[in-house]
Amino acid sequence: MFFKKLDELADLNSSRFHAIESHKMLFAWIVAVVAIVVLGYCFHGQNIVFSGIAEADETIISMPEAVEVVKIHVIPGQEVKAGDTLVELARPALAVRMNELQRELDAIEGRGNINSASIDQKVAEVQSDLNMRRNTINLEIEKLNTQYQQNQALSSKLKSISGSVKADSNSGILLSIRNLKKELRVAEANAASQIRLLRGSKGLEKTSNKAEIEALHREMEMIKRQIDEQTIIAKENWIVASVDVRDGEKVSSFNPIITLTHKEVTLVRGYINEKIVARLEVGDAVEVISNSGEHMMGAILGMSSRIVPFPIRLLKMVDMPLYGREVTIRVPQGNRLLLGERVSIAEKTKIPQIFKESVMQGDEK
Repeated sequence: MFFKKLDELADLNSSRFHAIESHKMLFAWIVAVVAIVVLGYCFHGQNIVFSGIAEADETIISMPEAVEVVKIHVIPGQEVKAGDTLVELARPALAVRMNELQRELDAIEGRGNINSASIDQKVAEVQSDLNMRRNTINLEIEKLNTQYQQNQALSSKLKSISGSVKADSNSGILLSIRNLKKELRVAEANAASQIRLLRGSKGLEKTSNKAEIEALHREMEMIKRQIDEQTIIAKENWIVASVDVRDGEKVSSFNPIITLTHKEVTLVRGYINEKIVARLEVGDAVEVISNSGEHMMGAILGMSSRIVPFPIRLLKMVDMPLYGREVTIRVPQGNRLLLGERVSIAEKTKIPQIFKESVMQGDEK
């Protein structure tokens, strides 16, 4: 009985020991988690807050070649719609080249017409010479035929004439007729050959002229498109941010002519000290806070790779310039930010990586 009581007492002490050990382990785990959070907070530091200016997407109208401003159809601050004419430009060199091409085209067409008429005239001359030669030969053949018939009639009446004399006379006439007919065939063949050559050269010249004319037409179409592109048409709704030229002014290549912007704020351009810029990355979520206290989410689109001066509006003291990195942030559509409004940008709190790993390990257990 005594030993049984000792065993029960020992079991009771053992259960209490295990309970105490379990509580110690739980307490140690809680202390470790708290330590990790504190270390992570100390490692991460306070949230970054920096300033920026609300802006909108902009597009700058410029030309790759030097142009002359003919007429400006808009003024700064004007709202334009798709299809509205913004500015009319001109490149004198295009008009000069178009006139040159037109003169070349007229010259080729005129030269082709002259050559074609000249060839037609030569063909007509060959045909005329052939007709004259044909008429002459046919007339001689007709005379010889008449003479031959007269000889035949005379020989039948004059029986005293010997047959040998008659045969010799008639043979000479028939031979002359055959020679004249042969001469006519040769003349017709030569004339046909000359006409074929003349008409062939006319076809070759037309083909050559056609290729030149097509090349000129292609270049003229290209220049016409370039001339049409000198009239700048709005392709969507914009607000005219600035007009950088005047009517009649000559503008160098790629110099801004008109700057267009959207009516609604689409991005925020923030400026941050380079010492803490490493804590931000492209794609990070940030919170944009307006002067009126409106909060909205944003996302970092890009970060400049060089140090730039802060805008004067963001300086607390104008005579003490600040430098840092430029951060471009996309804000959602439908926001109530004003163009040019100064805003605050706050970094969203990040869970330290070591804490996330600890939580994951705890879940696995």
